[in-house]
Amino acid sequence: MKYLFSIVALLFYAVSASAQFYTTGDDPGSLKWSRIRTGHYDVIYPCGLDSLAGVYALNLEKYRMDVSRSAGYAPGEYTRTRMPVILHAYNAQSNGVVVWAPKRMELFTTPQAYSPEPLPWVQNLAIHESRHVAQMQQGLSHVFRPFNYIFGQMWTGAIAGLYPSKWLLEGDAVVAETALTRSGRGRTADLLNWYMAAFDNGDFRKSKKWKYGSYRYYTPNEYSLGYFYISGIRYLYDCPDFTSRYLHYAARRPYNLFFENTVTKSISGKNIRNTFNEIISFYSGLWERERELRRPFIPSERLSESKIRRYTEYEGNESAPEGIYSVKSSLINSRALVLCSDSGTEKRVTAFAGETSRLEYSDSTRRLYWSETVPGARWGQKSNSKIRYYDLEEGRKRSLTRRGKLFNPAVSDSLGLVCATEYPAEGGSRIAVFRHSGERVLEIDAPDSLQAVEPAWIGDRIFFSGISGCGSGLYCTGPVGGGEAGTVSMVLAPQPVKINGLKSEGSSLMFTSDRNGVNEMYTYSTVSGKLVQVTSTPYGASDFQYSQDGETLYYSAYTHDGKILSRTDADSLINRQEDFSDIHIYTVAEKLSEQERELGASAEEDHDGILRDAETESQKPSKYRKFPHLFNIHSWAPVYFSYDNIKDLSYDYYYDMISLGTAAVMQNHLGTFTANFGYSAHKDPYDRDLWRHSAHAKFTYTGLYPVIEASVDFNDRAARRSFLDMRMVDQTHYTVSLMSQGSGVPSLSGTVRTYIPFNFSSGGWYRGFIPQLSWSASNDVVIGKINQSLTGSVRAYTMLASATSEIYPDWGIGVEAGVSGYIGQSDWFSPVAYGYVYGYLPGFFGSHGFRLTATGQIQTRSGSLFSTSAVNNLPRGLSSSSAASRYMSGHRSDVKLTAEYALPVYLGDFNISSAFYVKRAILTPHFDITLMPGGNLFSAGISAAVEFGCFFWIGTPISIGVTYSYNGGKSFGDLARAAGDIGRHYIGPVFNISLPQ
Repeated sequence: MKYLFSIVALLFYAVSASAQFYTTGDDPGSLKWSRIRTGHYDVIYPCGLDSLAGVYALNLEKYRMDVSRSAGYAPGEYTRTRMPVILHAYNAQSNGVVVWAPKRMELFTTPQAYSPEPLPWVQNLAIHESRHVAQMQQGLSHVFRPFNYIFGQMWTGAIAGLYPSKWLLEGDAVVAETALTRSGRGRTADLLNWYMAAFDNGDFRKSKKWKYGSYRYYTPNEYSLGYFYISGIRYLYDCPDFTSRYLHYAARRPYNLFFENTVTKSISGKNIRNTFNEIISFYSGLWERERELRRPFIPSERLSESKIRRYTEYEGNESAPEGIYSVKSSLINSRALVLCSDSGTEKRVTAFAGETSRLEYSDSTRRLYWSETVPGARWGQKSNSKIRYYDLEEGRKRSLTRRGKLFNPAVSDSLGLVCATEYPAEGGSRIAVFRHSGERVLEIDAPDSLQAVEPAWIGDRIFFSGISGCGSGLYCTGPVGGGEAGTVSMVLAPQPVKINGLKSEGSSLMFTSDRNGVNEMYTYSTVSGKLVQVTSTPYGASDFQYSQDGETLYYSAYTHDGKILSRTDADSLINRQEDFSDIHIYTVAEKLSEQERELGASAEEDHDGILRDAETESQKPSKYRKFPHLFNIHSWAPVYFSYDNIKDLSYDYYYDMISLGTAAVMQNHLGTFTANFGYSAHKDPYDRDLWRHSAHAKFTYTGLYPVIEASVDFNDRAARRSFLDMRMVDQTHYTVSLMSQGSGVPSLSGTVRTYIPFNFSSGGWYRGFIPQLSWSASNDVVIGKINQSLTGSVRAYTMLASATSEIYPDWGIGVEAGVSGYIGQSDWFSPVAYGYVYGYLPGFFGSHGFRLTATGQIQTRSGSLFSTSAVNNLPRGLSSSSAASRYMSGHRSDVKLTAEYALPVYLGDFNISSAFYVKRAILTPHFDITLMPGGNLFSAGISAAVEFGCFFWIGTPISIGVTYSYNGGKSFGDLARAAGDIGRHYIGPVFNISLPQ
């Protein structure tokens, strides 16, 4: 049985690590849904958005075959049904995901508002996510194909987690969007510019270190690494079908654990390490030559001479009379608003959210404005982007707007107005204008097929950057307040380059662009029409801002240490006139596009981008009814498993997780209903000679305002009958105990739980409030009555966001209180009230931290014969002892206090073959003490675990270690005498796997 457990657990860890049992959140339950069916896609979207859905359906079909040529698979090639595509139009975030249990594509239709690629969002999503659908066909082909009949769609998810790896999947999709358009991330400076600085500073790491990252040294994400590696191979070895070879080889020979090395060697003649080094040498040389062509560089001085100990970023810089405000973050500190003086001193002002625009200062109101993505209070797919501000006089954050999708505010102090771009759910974009009170006074629609991005005021006109099929350009409105305010005209013709950080400076516009291959500052005169390049830096810079007197330019310079706040005297800037259409040629990206054109030209007509009319024709929109699509069985297995118990490592008996039997998993495409059910065969926990044949079911429904969960288990054991056993001790005393025995009736037990997960997070703080009610019942009979219990609780928390390398947040507190009791049994069993408080404090160094807790419970009815327990208040060294639990049940109240200190230890980021990658150790000294009337128990000790970035080729953080506790206390002697088997020393395992949520 232990071997069965290991195999199936590994399968589900792999599935979870690749995020295949995955929900992205709930759309409002009141939404009605429609659908449009095309030849290969079933587009599901909120009612009233037919035009938006039609555009997405058209683009998905348009690029279906284009994305397939170098991937070796076409989207839907090995599936018989249309690919479900769910459009989330009420979420302020911009994203897209492809998951396979159940198979679906989810597209967040709000365009990117912060540093977007110069490419229409619908085109970007259609190419990138369709490439992922093509990649997923690997798990349905060759040797893998039969296993899909055995395990269902979760098999394909497991293969995606074990074989292609996330960096290859994402990097290959970036290659596709670059090769199939004039833009894409491969033609932007942001994707690879940190590698440029790293190589120039001698930071050459092994490929595994780039792949799995580090808590000490900054590592670019999987999009950058994947593009860097795949584009390098395709360019250097003229191998446009690298992805095809990679995926097909793994599908044909999955037993080759070193298949990456085999495929790479067949192309380059070298192993992965040497091939990676050759790609590094190529890109390093290319960037060095390009850097020499960009010389001379402006003189640059860091604002602070303090040594940067960990990678740090300063973003959104804004000038005010008291200094430069910036949003600072690092590997050991979460985002915060800071004030930097000319002398280099720095003051932390307040915590800051993770997804925000640049800062915008208003002198007339003494406010710093920005836009911030804020989650919905209940619905995960109903988030807003609010215009918020920090009042510099009051020292408080407030919201100017309450709802909507508003981005990138710009202030006109002379008019007393604030404008921002807005992205309505039905598509398109507009400029919305507000007073400082929050009153909306004007809306200016952008032309069709133009995405307004960042606005700026010059006089009474609004200039803004915009993205169309031709790239990024500049546009302006008519005079605000006049009859021609809604007229939009082009100012600077679009090009496939980025325009970011748009601001006004007198009659000119200043912005950041990567038109010469790195990010530099430019100004555009709205009077003369001249474009001037203001800066020239080795690796680029961003977030440019002049001082109040105009004599100094501040900016965030890209360096090996991060995006560091720097400055240059205004008279040292280059101020060179340029032609905006004279843009940098990305040598590698051009080669990728050429390869795709050649593949397209050589393809047969029936397999190129020109599809048959029957395949491209879309059906008319129709209603999508929720209930008929609720019960969508997508995965199954010839063994019984409980995914939730495996994920949480939560079980009383092994068969609660895995056993002989069969199981199935279902989830509707809207993600509001999930369920698993099955049959298991296992030994009776009370009679090891008897086998039980059991049935199990569990479901969760999130489509109503309260979440509803229910579970039922049948015949895990025999139903129990509990009764009182009274025995005379002497003529005046007797003992009463509760005894139980099995019956001939199969057990039947179930739980119903409902709760509302309120989310009030904002401003860099996670906040929530969760009221909860649960009812449990079984056919066990306790003193003549059916066993059933009721629990009610409320939980509230607020905590600061954690930095990358932190174990705990620096600050935070949570409180939970509840009452639990057996229904109709209060004469025998006292209801119990409990409270739980936990908190976080910063440690003595960097990413260290404290976690403190206090948990207490008290019996609420003094006349009850027996005490009950709602929480396990034993110290951790005794918490798994049933004898200690029985000892504690004799007390009517108890309190447990705990303290632990998380101490990360850097181990050097090393790999053991290709199967293991060690990132760090985590030492956690701990102390627990439980106080009860007349005594106490304590545990003191330490936990030590090693965190792996890769464990047996599963590329998700896994911690494995051991914990030790010394047990003692005033009551320990009494406990030892009563229990008999309690020891002073406890040693146990530590295991944790970080799964996507």
